[in-house]
Amino acid sequence: MTTVANSAKKKSSSESTQEEIQSVRETIESIVVAFILAFLFRAFVAEAFVIPTGSMAPTLMGAHKDTVCEHCGKQYQASASNEFDSNTGSRTDSLVIASTCPTCRGINAYDLANNANHGSFSGDRILVSKFDYVLHNPERWDVIVFKYPLNARMNYIKRLVGLPGEKLLVKGGDVYVRGSESEPWTIARKPPHKIRAMRQVVADTKYQPAELIESGWPSLWQPALNEQEAAPNWQVTQNPKQWSAELKPTESIQWLRYYHKFLTSNQWKDFDANKQMPQIDPLSSRLITDYQAYNTSYHIRRSNVYDANGKIYREFQGSIRPYFKLNPSDPPQNDSEQWVGDLAGDFDVNITSDSGTLSVMLVECGIEFRCDIDIATGKATLQALEGGQAAAIFTGGSSPDATTKLSGETSLRGQGKHRLEIANFDDQIVVWANGKVVAFDAPTTFKLESLRSDKERRPYWTPANPMDAAPVAIGGTALAMKVERAKVWRDIYYIAIQGNNYRDFPTHIDDAKIASTYEHPELWSETNLFSLRNERKYALADDHYFPMGDNSAQSADARAWGDEHGDHNYVEQRFMLGKALLVFWPHYWNRPIPFFPNFSRMGMIR
Repeated sequence: MTTVANSAKKKSSSESTQEEIQSVRETIESIVVAFILAFLFRAFVAEAFVIPTGSMAPTLMGAHKDTVCEHCGKQYQASASNEFDSNTGSRTDSLVIASTCPTCRGINAYDLANNANHGSFSGDRILVSKFDYVLHNPERWDVIVFKYPLNARMNYIKRLVGLPGEKLLVKGGDVYVRGSESEPWTIARKPPHKIRAMRQVVADTKYQPAELIESGWPSLWQPALNEQEAAPNWQVTQNPKQWSAELKPTESIQWLRYYHKFLTSNQWKDFDANKQMPQIDPLSSRLITDYQAYNTSYHIRRSNVYDANGKIYREFQGSIRPYFKLNPSDPPQNDSEQWVGDLAGDFDVNITSDSGTLSVMLVECGIEFRCDIDIATGKATLQALEGGQAAAIFTGGSSPDATTKLSGETSLRGQGKHRLEIANFDDQIVVWANGKVVAFDAPTTFKLESLRSDKERRPYWTPANPMDAAPVAIGGTALAMKVERAKVWRDIYYIAIQGNNYRDFPTHIDDAKIASTYEHPELWSETNLFSLRNERKYALADDHYFPMGDNSAQSADARAWGDEHGDHNYVEQRFMLGKALLVFWPHYWNRPIPFFPNFSRMGMIR
């Protein structure tokens, strides 16, 4: 019995050892298979990338600051790329200490000692589909990842603008394409979902600079006086906590128009010092430009603020005010140089009458693009007006006959809260009613050159009609409503750079002259400035792609690439890695909860 029992124990022990070996083997095999699958997934399906620079801002962020404006409450991002060496990733002696808000232009100084969220964050982490372009060819406006053709060890991310075999013309902020020299240039138009994804904010009544308003800052939205009325029928309410505009019903159209203005950096400095508001004419305006808050970072030497142990010197224990603490070496521009005529208006309205007409209008080169909606029926009418007369500008699709008035149906009917949006991007009008694109009975595309030659493509203004000086408007006829929020957006302006010159004007034209012209509408008909803008042409072979960054003024893209043999303004098919799908991990927040995920910026890349 003892012998049998011992034998059974030995057998049991042997089986147990074999089972342990088998278990370890299976674990190792599982790990190996997992690694193989992960490698295959990375090589052929998808891969994660980190955005290194701000060339695609504000769509995608490189190393950056993420802050809330202390003046108006607007959250925005600003570049911190200069704090890191682009080749090694190591710290430089540059330190970002302030930036400028995209809407109120207020200067925001960072509290580097006491606010953990005022530190610099790493770039967005994105997921790139490598399998996407196996199924179909890349499409215009895709966000693509590729190997830099002049150094294949570097990965770049840009937006695809030019396709194989095309000829490109970058002119007036837009991109034109054609297949051959014998064909006419056709503007490259964005579909509605890309317009919404790529538009950039200019103004938003939700974010108001409270301290300016308390000191007499006028509303940027002002009623247009009716010749028959002693007072406007719009009642604008603006205080540090709220903005709204209420319309009383009248038989004639009543407009509320956007007048673009802001305090310059020097004016903000003066106001911060003495709290005195300069004299501002409510109806004064300047042209909207391709100003990008992401590019407005103030820089000083890191060694002036931190000691050798990385501790902040005592005099900087608090919010750093660069304009009286130190003289920054790289102050931001007050504004940018390129006038943007492609704009969008976005309105939240509360209608309190059962009938009447709700109208929105955009102006470009003196041409008024107007959409009227009958509140009782939801029927929309779209037309272009020149000098008060209907202009035959809409192309009508493939038909050679231009169309003067288009009709469509909307869900915007009756009393209640509604949202109405209108965009004029890339020579096309797009209207959204309650989030849905309005389908008209003919295409809403047009050819601006049919009414404006190259020399006439400039802003227009008269004492009786501000036109491009107040280019976004909302109005009503026999309608009672309140506008509860109004936003202005602009399109990306693609700069036709020459060499390393990231501006549309020749180098001999002084920045001060451009700024002075932009803020004095009476000069627009006299100057030749707008006819001096650069343009640039490119030609692509059958396997070449042309990418550009959304941050056109700060993007080292195909416009400027070159090697010892000359220009290399393209990416070959073999260097294409894939399509950017989503931001799966933007920077985390350091407070109030450390390492808290930044859920608001997670999502698909459009």
